[in-house]
Amino acid sequence: MKQDILLESGINELEIVIFKAGNSVLGVNVAKVECILTHQPITDVPNSNKNISGVINYRGRVIPVLDLIKTLKQNCPKTSKERLLILININNSDFAVEVSSVSGIRRLSWKEIETPSSILLSQNETPITGIVKAENDEIILMLDFEKILGDIDPSLALKESSATKGLEGKKLVVAEDSTFLLKVVNESLLKAGATVEKFGNGQDALTFLENSSLDEIYCVITDIEMPVMDGLTLTKQIKSNSRLKQIPVILFSSIASEGLAHKGLSVGADAQITKPEIDKLVEMVINIRK
Repeated sequence: MKQDILLESGINELEIVIFKAGNSVLGVNVAKVECILTHQPITDVPNSNKNISGVINYRGRVIPVLDLIKTLKQNCPKTSKERLLILININNSDFAVEVSSVSGIRRLSWKEIETPSSILLSQNETPITGIVKAENDEIILMLDFEKILGDIDPSLALKESSATKGLEGKKLVVAEDSTFLLKVVNESLLKAGATVEKFGNGQDALTFLENSSLDEIYCVITDIEMPVMDGLTLTKQIKSNSRLKQIPVILFSSIASEGLAHKGLSVGADAQITKPEIDKLVEMVINIRK
């Protein structure tokens, strides 16, 4: 699928796969999707997480299957054989999600993705990072698969760094739309001695940078997937600005994999690292100007 979808980096656009889990209309960035499969034989795994259906053998790879319908507490009249599987790769991990149906692919701007209200974000069980208003008053919910995976397998969740020094007196700008991840990154950088300016999207981070003294900013850390302005566009804006371009930019994202590294390079990112490697991130920040 990825080979068929070609988007220029840094134009603040993405394409999403739209699908249903029960009655919920959901979306996931095409950059995370390897392919969509019809029913595959699923092997049960004893004593696995209640939301894991089992595993499939796909082209010689053993891949866990997440029952997204059960995970999101939805009802679906379709039997397992009538459902589809979306094969996803994030944080260098492969897994499949079992869904009710797939309706297609839509190209849109990150500006069209709204940040969920604080009422939704205050609920720790809500795995949503954005909301898209579609036609016929339909709403598409952008899923936070990082949170879903982290709840199932704690080893995949972002954990606070162990570093306790190295960034004394350094001011960092962090752009991250996940409130949970932003909190963990912020606390890790503070523990290493830094001061942190936090933003939920690239546009707010860019506005802050444009109105800041360059001597104050040591480094920018940005996610790629964010409402309003994504991290690739933020990076491109920084690196094409004669006043800001000397500021190092690190992409810290679940899709900053080797296969997509060219996107970060094309917009001038100084470094890239895949979540949830928070210790490596802090080490990278410490050494970014050496």
